[in-house]
Amino acid sequence: MPPAAKVPPPGAKPSAAESGPARPAADPELVAALALSVIGVAEARPEEPPELAPAPAVKKTRAIVRTKPTRRLEPDDLVCAVCGEGNAPTRNFCSRCGESLADAGVVRLAWWRRLFRRKPKRHPAGTRPGAKGTRQHRNWLATLSLRRLRTVLVVVAVVLGLVYAVYPPFRATVVDNVRALYRKVAPTLDPIRPTTVSSPTAIPDHPPGMLVDTYDNTFWAAQLGGARPKVVFTFGESYLLRSIILHSGALESFTEDGRPSILRLTYNTGKSENVLPQDSSRGQTIDLKNTTLVSSVTVEVVDTYSGTKRQTVAISELEFFALK
Repeated sequence: MPPAAKVPPPGAKPSAAESGPARPAADPELVAALALSVIGVAEARPEEPPELAPAPAVKKTRAIVRTKPTRRLEPDDLVCAVCGEGNAPTRNFCSRCGESLADAGVVRLAWWRRLFRRKPKRHPAGTRPGAKGTRQHRNWLATLSLRRLRTVLVVVAVVLGLVYAVYPPFRATVVDNVRALYRKVAPTLDPIRPTTVSSPTAIPDHPPGMLVDTYDNTFWAAQLGGARPKVVFTFGESYLLRSIILHSGALESFTEDGRPSILRLTYNTGKSENVLPQDSSRGQTIDLKNTTLVSSVTVEVVDTYSGTKRQTVAISELEFFALK
């Protein structure tokens, strides 16, 4: 059995060996410094790193090629800035690439289209596709109308073709109208020669045939003072007269005979017009306005430039030009 521990008597002080190692004595100056109050601002130590702001979020990028939209763009649609797909205005993400539509472009109509823009018609819920009033129904009606019109045009063309083939007067009318239309679109003026020329007032030595003999040194002449001098030109067929070239007076004695100052042209169609030639020996072109299909022309001298020697009127040459 081990011996019992010894208990010190009350009031006895422990020895140095029992109390452990001795503590050093406190420095009086250090104690005095710690007792003083601290005045100033606490500063961070130089070796501490400064605070850093958080780095911005980096947006993930994918290799997406911008291509043509897969559907027709409508007003107010959102066009994806990444792939170019058109999306409904109610979407927040692209239906093709899945990117956000926050930066998407909005489809806008031109100002002149906005003026005439028709608001889309909204049908009540439950309307079947193709019902009356829908776009499909209107397209069907338009297609049906075009088919009916095409059928009518084919029937009319067949009937007109048969009439053209078996009825000569109708064929002649169609040919004349087509020629007249072509001549208006692409006009070409060609000289035409009358088959007969007559003048009841001509002087015997200067008959009306000298007006169309292509010689400048011959001329037609008529006496003034009685009936108005006139010449009748007759052609072998109908022409679209457009102009005449007039050589006024006699070439070798220009001032001795009178020269026409006003000519009235009357056509076989009943129409007439007045032209005003100049007092010149050179050839002058005069445009005609009231001509259609003409087969004869009556040229009447209404007034003249006076001659110095004779009371006559003279014309060297008169040429006609028509569309062919």
